[in-house]
Amino acid sequence: MAQCQLSPAEEPTIDDVASQLECGHLAPVARAAFDAAGDLATREYGRPAAVLAAFRLASRRSRGPTLEAEWLASSADRPVDPADVAAATDVVASRLSPPADAGEIRALRRRLIVAHELLAAARRGRPDALQLPDSYLEAEAPWLLGRTRWSPGGNDDPDALEEDRLESHVERLEADLEAARLGSALYALVALEEDREEN
Repeated sequence: MAQCQLSPAEEPTIDDVASQLECGHLAPVARAAFDAAGDLATREYGRPAAVLAAFRLASRRSRGPTLEAEWLASSADRPVDPADVAAATDVVASRLSPPADAGEIRALRRRLIVAHELLAAARRGRPDALQLPDSYLEAEAPWLLGRTRWSPGGNDDPDALEEDRLESHVERLEADLEAARLGSALYALVALEEDREEN
């Protein structure tokens, strides 16, 4: 990753740090976290540490690796104490709801995999191909698999899954998984910011 190149007179922004650290994918979550608790973290540890803390928290709650406080602090052009970045991360996290526990996130991820596989099978016209007794699919989402009845001559089951309904279900599961990873407060803040940008 790149090194931050902020001049000493500049206060770092979320966009500056995202660009300099080449982690733009974390910027929406970091921005929402900073907007929620950046003022408090800034008062206690300074703005550079608070902005870096927002990225550290965003990375913790993403699918990728966590950006370590030491690496973030060493990436700053001006001196930033890694202990300040770590402590500021705790301040930001304390103002937000925690993510779901790891078991719940894993369960949601497995359900999402099942839904994606069912959607792929439905697009091929063969959702019945996934009705495997004692399979991981059946164990993860039996209620969903039970609705994949299909017959080559046409579908006479009104509850059988249709592609558009499966796509909607996949989108809901993806949103649920993101909310579980981020925590409900941070998820709501990110969604609010996305709505503002769209309108």
